[in-house]
Amino acid sequence: MKKLAPILAGLCFFASAAMYQIGSTNSHLTELKDTFWIPLPLGIVFALLALKNRKSS
Repeated sequence: MKKLAPILAGLCFFASAAMYQIGSTNSHLTELKDTFWIPLPLGIVFALLALKNRKSS
């Protein structure tokens, strides 16, 4: 889990940014802009887990 947590955190943050960008530019996918925040809490949890694992080793 030590190497997986930072990857998953980055993926969640990237997905959130991509959802916002795609929802902003494409008029057919505006619901992505409305729900871009959904991956953020999971990304924060994974980022905190990655920091905890980094400090303990």
